[in-house]
Amino acid sequence: MRYRHTIASHTWEFADLKAVMAKATPARSGDQLAGIAASTYAERMAARMCLADLPLQRFLDEALVPYETDEVTRLIIDTHDTAAFQEIAHLTVGGFRDWLLSDAADSLTLARIHRGITPEMAAAVAKLMRNQDLILVARKCRVVTRFRNTIGLPGRLSVRLQPNHPTDSARGIAVSMLDGLLYGAGDAVIGVNPATDSIPALIDLLHLMDEVITRFEIPTQACVLTHVTNTIQAIEQGAPVDLVFQSVAGTELANTSFGINLAVLKEAREAALSLKRATVGDAATANVMYFETGQGSALSANAHHGVDQQTCEVRAYAVARAFAPLLSNTVVGFIGPEYLYDGKQIIRAGLEDHFSGKLLGLPLGCDVCYTNHAEADSDDMDNLMTLLGAAGLTFIMGVPGADDIMLNYQSTSFHDALYLREIMGLKRAPEFEAWLGQDADHRCCGPHSICEFRSSLDRANALAEACGMSRIAPDPWADLRVHTQARVALGRTGASMPTHEVLRFGYAHALARDAVHLPLDVDALSTQLHATGWPTLQAHSAAPDRASYLLRPDLGRRLSDASAAMLAGQADPAGCDLLFVAGDGLSSLAVSRHVVPLLASIRQQAPADWRIGPVVIAAQARVALGDPIGELMRARLVIMLIGERPGLSSPDSLGLYLTWAPRSGRHDAERNCISNVRPEGLSYDLAARKLIWLCTQAMRLQLTGVSLKDRSDETALGFAPVPGLA
Repeated sequence: MRYRHTIASHTWEFADLKAVMAKATPARSGDQLAGIAASTYAERMAARMCLADLPLQRFLDEALVPYETDEVTRLIIDTHDTAAFQEIAHLTVGGFRDWLLSDAADSLTLARIHRGITPEMAAAVAKLMRNQDLILVARKCRVVTRFRNTIGLPGRLSVRLQPNHPTDSARGIAVSMLDGLLYGAGDAVIGVNPATDSIPALIDLLHLMDEVITRFEIPTQACVLTHVTNTIQAIEQGAPVDLVFQSVAGTELANTSFGINLAVLKEAREAALSLKRATVGDAATANVMYFETGQGSALSANAHHGVDQQTCEVRAYAVARAFAPLLSNTVVGFIGPEYLYDGKQIIRAGLEDHFSGKLLGLPLGCDVCYTNHAEADSDDMDNLMTLLGAAGLTFIMGVPGADDIMLNYQSTSFHDALYLREIMGLKRAPEFEAWLGQDADHRCCGPHSICEFRSSLDRANALAEACGMSRIAPDPWADLRVHTQARVALGRTGASMPTHEVLRFGYAHALARDAVHLPLDVDALSTQLHATGWPTLQAHSAAPDRASYLLRPDLGRRLSDASAAMLAGQADPAGCDLLFVAGDGLSSLAVSRHVVPLLASIRQQAPADWRIGPVVIAAQARVALGDPIGELMRARLVIMLIGERPGLSSPDSLGLYLTWAPRSGRHDAERNCISNVRPEGLSYDLAARKLIWLCTQAMRLQLTGVSLKDRSDETALGFAPVPGLA
């Protein structure tokens, strides 16, 4: 159905409802990348005017993604509450905006009708709103969830304590946990993003967090943010799982690229509920899921169906809402500038996501974050964080010093939560606040002001002993810092970091930004590889330069015509078992420093009968560029050795991506990843051992991805349970 809108004497035409929605969206690089954005400012405003006149009923009559072929659409339509919708059924999108901002739409009313609002309705009205509108309405939405504490109450802000470590070191994770607890962080969840997919290692992490929570009687919950199928296996093996995590998207095809569907999520929720670990409310019906989303995920998977990225994001909230999660959050600036180019776009997206999620009845937090190849910095994040605090955000991240040393991105720090509490009078979850012994002024916090974590030295020593470390000195941080590169024990001045720490962070950010743009010396790497006995070929993606590479990931996933022709001519007719591709990615430093010694270690450990092809050195490469290269070179397995995005503590981290039967169009769920390969992270020898184990199993099973679990190291953490702790 075509749509028209006339302004003065000019009539604007839009091919269908998808086009109206896309062209009405505030400018962002992802929609430009998809070729669906408005071409002029006037066209964008005309689309908004057209959208404002459309009745809400239209979104029930015209599906943006076909009902017959998409289970997310079927979920949205089949679970729509017609009775709840009747209160707003007479409204247009513009009228819906006016009603939402009116006194008639109070908190009780919004809670009553949220099941009658579809994601497309929420996305549509968000497109008409100013930033202040998004804040005003979101603040009225109340979504409360419970597990071991109560999250989402008015006047409260929770924090996910995120103690990640590039090698999943139990001691390193424990040090960051202690730092966060001393700042009063962790009431949302203590959640670790693991560096490994090894089920035994994941179970060790679950035991580590469970024993700390149990020993110190902390009213919070733990989560290992691994693939849902890993968590199901961990539950089957008796692991102490509180929350099940999964990234979700707004289309069936995008979720398929994650290796999930609605049936798998239902299975995981039922498995977690069967453990009955919740202590607040009914454990048999508790909120046991944790979901993450992000604008651009469907587009990144080429699974957006021509729908704009903001609408795809809100459709993901329908998936999350269906499983009654304790927590869900948008990782707003995590992917990169090809989807949200700069601070302005990240801020707008964060406010849209929070508003839309809360309007749908979802307990939405936000990872206020950015990467070092985006046009954004900590000032932009301060702005977004403050606006979201005013909007009634459910929770934010708590990362030591705002620098995640495993995921190599910048998020919010423990100090940032103190800042929001001080300027807005926000409290923590009530059960957690009672455990802390919080003073009335909310200001007594941090490792050098310790009332929030009673008898901090005693607890620090107990935690050290629980993690297999010796008792620590009166200044515990002198001994604890050796276990992690995380920015722990920074001290504070009021609610902020000391000056020297702010400047140290800024300098590290500058170095990481510069590292993104440092070109790879392809000839020098080729010479080094030849000197160690590795034949090489040189290829280039379809991205002609760095600027194109950063904003056009589709070009970085395709070979240039000249490179495709060259590789086709060089391929061995008999093919090969393994093909290594060294791609610059976002860090040429990682490739130039680590590829040669890593390949030396792989050669020492690999079976002698494996047929290994020449190393293809690829410039302006994305991970998926290995697929057409491997296909042309007739490889059974392709291993992409690629520079991961530079972090503040690791500008040279190398990632390994393994794909069976490479061909263009493979999903990320069909790959295995080994990350953080560098001397300060995962050693060359250990990375080689993991890779060879995975390659061996991939050849045996003829697959890679979520169905191939890493069991190369059955005692990856070596964490010994504490005697006497249940």
